[in-house]
Amino acid sequence: MIKKTMLAALVPAMLVMGGCDDASKEKAAPVADQSNEQSAATQPNAKKDQETNDVDKKLKAIQDQSTPEKIEQFNKLQDNDTQKFQQAVVLEIKKKLPLLVDEATLMSDVSAENNAFTYKYIVKGIPINVIESHEWQETMKKTITSSYCSDDARVTVFRNLFPEGVIYNYYVSEKLIYTYKALPSVCGK
Repeated sequence: MIKKTMLAALVPAMLVMGGCDDASKEKAAPVADQSNEQSAATQPNAKKDQETNDVDKKLKAIQDQSTPEKIEQFNKLQDNDTQKFQQAVVLEIKKKLPLLVDEATLMSDVSAENNAFTYKYIVKGIPINVIESHEWQETMKKTITSSYCSDDARVTVFRNLFPEGVIYNYYVSEKLIYTYKALPSVCGK
């Protein structure tokens, strides 16, 4: 996702540098061809060519997704409506699931609703009475709060993207055993 964002930021600069009309493209092409021929003759660089091809492919993908319908949908979005971006985050994380967090915990699903992000964890090997104990729950609250309140820039963006907090649900045999909701207010910032 970050790569798409970076490309989206770079596209306008790439388009301006490439010129706006066909005449400038025609004038630039012979110069670019001569430059490429000289560069290839004096310093072959397959890695640079591959990077150029990758950028070209990514730029083409951006152009291909810029259909009139998608642009119209984009224009209908409200400036401060984070729902689309929230769903994009959820979809990106879902692509990586399931994730084995530790020997007893599997992150099996994520979702977003009402500006809150939700994790679904499946726990195995820890008795339910331990998960329901005050000690285990307090330990989990401290661990979650420490991660949630991190000063890491990515975590800060995540907290801002989901202002209603993050919900951590722990299941044993498909039964919800423990839930903790971390709110920005727990960070004391």
